[in-house]
Amino acid sequence: MLNKVFYMVICFFVLGLAVGCGDGGDEPVAGEDEISIKVVNQTEEIMISYALFYGPDLDEWGEDLLGDEEIPPGEEKIFIVPEGEYTVIPMTYNYYLLPAARNVSEDHVLEIGEEGKFPIQVTNAKEDKDVGFIYLSPSDSEDWGEDWMGDEVLPAGTTRYFFAEENVYDLLVLDLEGEPILDEYEIEIDSEKHFIIE
Repeated sequence: MLNKVFYMVICFFVLGLAVGCGDGGDEPVAGEDEISIKVVNQTEEIMISYALFYGPDLDEWGEDLLGDEEIPPGEEKIFIVPEGEYTVIPMTYNYYLLPAARNVSEDHVLEIGEEGKFPIQVTNAKEDKDVGFIYLSPSDSEDWGEDWMGDEVLPAGTTRYFFAEENVYDLLVLDLEGEPILDEYEIEIDSEKHFIIE
């Protein structure tokens, strides 16, 4: 398991790798010594404005391989990159984090959102405390289930999107030490929601 202390440093450089677009015509295909990473925007309203890649021959702080392009709702983009292991972090125009793909070393499809699921924004408005764990569990469940953060953290001052089906939920947010910093109960999710950790 990766270390939970992951800090996001946003630094953009454009790299001249082969980057293909899946918005029409023939889809680019990975050749020998290459892999294909497809980012599919299945949301109804969210625009993907950045695709931050970490991997071989890329800047250690990540490189935005979308350049001046975007992935609108309902569209997709295919990135053809040299073989290696990559992390891909999509973001909105205002740098809100979207679900990421980590340790990708073969052809991969990263789907953002899903039909029938609503976007949930979680903003860490604390100045000096990172979020280590987020649990969003149906209110009728006896346990909290899986940690929605996985191997990531939500640094102070950042916002991340999650996606959930319509239901009534309980929310529990913990810091890196496992101490509760937000809990809410009986939350009806039937539209986009925004939770602020203050």
